[in-house]
This record gives sequence, C-alpha cells and structure tokens, in this order.
Amino acid sequence: MKASFVSSSAMQSTLRLTISQSQTKLLQASTEAATGVYSDIGVSLGSGAAKSVNLTNAISLTDALTASNSIVGLRMDASQTALSSLKDAGDTLVSNLTALQAGQDSTSVAVALQAANDTLSQLISTANTSVNGEFVFAGTNIDETPLTDQSATVTAAISSALSDYATSLGKPVNELSGDEITSFITGTIEPMFSESAWTDPASGWSSASSNSMTSRISENETISSSTSANSEGMRYLALASVVISSLFGQDLGADAKSAVASKAISYASQATSGIVTQQSQLGLSQERLEKANDALDARSTLYQGNLVDLQGVDVYEASTLVNQLQTQLETAYTLVSKLQQLSLVNYL
Repeated sequence: MKASFVSSSAMQSTLRLTISQSQTKLLQASTEAATGVYSDIGVSLGSGAAKSVNLTNAISLTDALTASNSIVGLRMDASQTALSSLKDAGDTLVSNLTALQAGQDSTSVAVALQAANDTLSQLISTANTSVNGEFVFAGTNIDETPLTDQSATVTAAISSALSDYATSLGKPVNELSGDEITSFITGTIEPMFSESAWTDPASGWSSASSNSMTSRISENETISSSTSANSEGMRYLALASVVISSLFGQDLGADAKSAVASKAISYASQATSGIVTQQSQLGLSQERLEKANDALDARSTLYQGNLVDLQGVDVYEASTLVNQLQTQLETAYTLVSKLQQLSLVNYL
C-alpha cells in the first residue's frame, strides 16, 4: 500500500480560487436579483445583444419625445389660458361700448375709457406671458419680449392727425360728423395697426415673429405649437382700445362719438373672432399632441415588454443562487481558516 500526500498549501490555493470565482458569481447574481436583468448583456445574450441595444435606443427616443411633448403641451395650455382671458376682455369691452352707444353721459364715457385702458393693459401683460423662460406669443423669437406699449406715442400721433384732418375739411374737430370721423378712423388710425406698422422695428408695438413654433411630436410628425402677438386678433384688440382712449379724449360731437363707439365695437368683435380662431388652431395642435402621446405610451409599453422578455431573469432563481453562493463562501472561508491553523508544531 502506497501513501499519498496532499499539500495544505495546494488545498488553500484551490479554496482561494473557489472563493474568487464564487465572489464573482455572487456579484453577478446579486445584481440580477436586484435589477431583474442580466448583469452582462453581451455575455448572456450573445448575438441578441444588438436587438437589446436597438430596443434600448428606441425606448430612449420615445422617452425624449414624451418629455419634449410635455413642454410643448405646457406652452400650448398657457397660450390657451391667456387667449381665453383676452377673449373675455374683448367681450367686456364690447359690452361697455354697447352701453355707451345708448347714452353718452359722463359716467358711461368714464367707464368706456377705463375699460379701454384696462383692456390694453391686459393685452400687453397677457401677450408677454412666458413659460420656462420662453415667451409663448413671440412666435419663433422666444427670447424677445413680444409687446411694448406704444399707446402714448400713437395717441399723440392720432391727436395731431385729427387736427390736420379737421383743418383739411375746413371745420373744427367738434363739428366733425359721424361719417367723417369714421373715414378718419378707417383711413388714418386703422393703418397704424397693420402688421407691417405693428412690427416696425423703429416704432412698432411688437418684437414677435409672425412665424409660429414648430415642434416634433413623434418620429415623423410635427405641429405648429404656438401663436403670435402679431395676429389680427391681438392687433384689433389694441386698435379698439386705442380708438376709444384717443378719440373720446377729443372734443367730438355726439354723432361723432357714437360713430367712434360703433367702429370700436366692430374692431373689438373682429378681435375676439380672431382670438377664437387662434384658440381653434391651437386646439387642433393639442388634439394631435394628445394622440401622439397616446401612441408614444403604447409604443413605450411594447418596447419595455420586449426588452424585459429579452433581458429579464428569474429574480427568485437569482436570489436562491445568491443564498447558495453565500453559504459556499462561508464554508470556504471556514476551511481556509482551519487549514491556516494546521502546523506540525501541534503534533511534536
């Protein structure tokens, strides 16, 4: 019979190798138990890793579009709220001016002047609404404050033009007829609120662009996602307000004042109609955005499901493996400790 000898050093080396391998496997198993996916996609899926990368990229693109759409939706919601307030202001102005036509006593005139000034102030304030640092009515000039109040300059110009107009007719201002003041408004004041005058860099009210923002809401779909302070609705609301505030301060006769109120009502009505058109256009874009978001949500759910099927691991199985590896490591540590305690000195 031949005796065989095993070196304790060799046994320790074998156990150390086992411990090292078990630690690596434990780290992988712990990661998989915690995340529910393979710790090393490339090793686990092989050629299927390319499909995993494609799905991950598709999910990232979908998430990016969803986040972008959220900002676009917020901007359009703010625009709709602002436009609603302007429409209400226009309706209130029409109501006050209609009452003015029935009677031109000092109280009615004062109410109409106050309504005109309030409407103009609200227009300037609302048109300069910003969301996330971007002006929602600036068109593509999102960093430019859309409107600046030029009413004082325009009112002075109107007063001077009215005096010249009356002189050209050979009569004082207080003798102008309703038809004559209507002609003055149409021929002199209304052109001051044309789009070209409104956006004149030197003397205009607006720094906004007439071009609306275009936003991509899906991989192959874009929408117009803003509206501009250069719209007819906003310009005509300013026109209606200025016609009242500038001409009712003049020494006009009753017939002329009635004509002024009638013309201002017409402008205010055109303004509210234009604002409703803006709201309708934005509403169509909001509807398309909502449908695009629904499609993105469905696509993301599908991609996520496919990715889980491809990368997913059995979490229970991974947890069980973690427990087994921990037990194996504890056993190996114990054996190494006992081997290190072996010495011939103990047997001499």
